[in-house]
Amino acid sequence: MAGLRSFAVRAAGGCGQRCVVGDGQKGKPMDKPSVRVVRPDQLSDDTPQTPGLVRRVAFDSRNPDAQVLSAFLSTVLPGAATGAHHHGDQETILYVVEGAARYRWGERLEHVVEAGPGDFVFIPAHTVHQEINASADNPTVWVVTRSQPEPIVVNLPELDKFAEPAARDYRHP
Repeated sequence: MAGLRSFAVRAAGGCGQRCVVGDGQKGKPMDKPSVRVVRPDQLSDDTPQTPGLVRRVAFDSRNPDAQVLSAFLSTVLPGAATGAHHHGDQETILYVVEGAARYRWGERLEHVVEAGPGDFVFIPAHTVHQEINASADNPTVWVVTRSQPEPIVVNLPELDKFAEPAARDYRHP
């Protein structure tokens, strides 16, 4: 890495399969994906959504660099709660950035745990769950990484009768 001084990426926000790096051999194409940064204004909400939660994607299968993972930012508005859902074969790890997050899971959403800033949460594949913002005043924000790049969300409205009701009602985007 001693000769690596800078790199240029396409204006569209990514390297694709080939990037040009400043490694002392100006303009030499790379055959492998390079390190890529996605800025907050480049996150996309063009992904499956769950009522009560907004997902903004950084990396998924539509990104040529993401081959085995996906990553995004999730926000649950004050007092909001998602419906029951799962993510198929995907394992999910969440890192709570801000707010008070409550998670319910199980066949009837009978289990509950809370997490706060700095906490990691693991959700196994096929686990039916619900995310709740435990605060009626502040949003809950977490970073999410899943074990596959495909954006899988299976909403289960038939199980919402077991879900914790939202303290505030937000319409699905």
